[in-house]
Amino acid sequence: MFPGASLIVTLINLFILVLIVRAIFSWFPQMLYTQAGRYVLLATEWYLAPIRRVIPPVGGLDLSFLVGIIILYALAAFIGSGDIVRTLVLIVGYALVFIIILLLVRIFFGFFKMDPWHPITQMVMQSTEPFARPFRGWFPRRPGQFDWAPVAAFVVVDAGSLPGARPGG
Repeated sequence: MFPGASLIVTLINLFILVLIVRAIFSWFPQMLYTQAGRYVLLATEWYLAPIRRVIPPVGGLDLSFLVGIIILYALAAFIGSGDIVRTLVLIVGYALVFIIILLLVRIFFGFFKMDPWHPITQMVMQSTEPFARPFRGWFPRRPGQFDWAPVAAFVVVDAGSLPGARPGG
């Protein structure tokens, strides 16, 4: 690690915290109009605006802060270790965890018959369908019945992410 790397990693982690605060504030729009909300917007918009141009909102949901956080975690990991391979493995690990969480949310939605036209439901369905699609031959989607393909996808993705499932893990 080069001199000053720990300071840079600490600053990155603080900025990630500010991005998380912005995400929480976005759930309560009135918070963005407070003095604290204006400071948070001012501190983060310069970083999120270019990401938002590349990855526009999906189903009315702005996911730029998630992408921004992942980029910052990867940068902090690279600065902290100086090892690009380790950083790439870390990014793949984060992506797997995110996919697992989305699959769990989709399974949860299946149990509770969520509104299929709600933007969050649409986003979860669209982002997890590529993982459920390979299992459609065994578990076809039938109206009014529980969709088992996301469960199969969750089991496979989760099993693949276990440390013992990797060679040398």
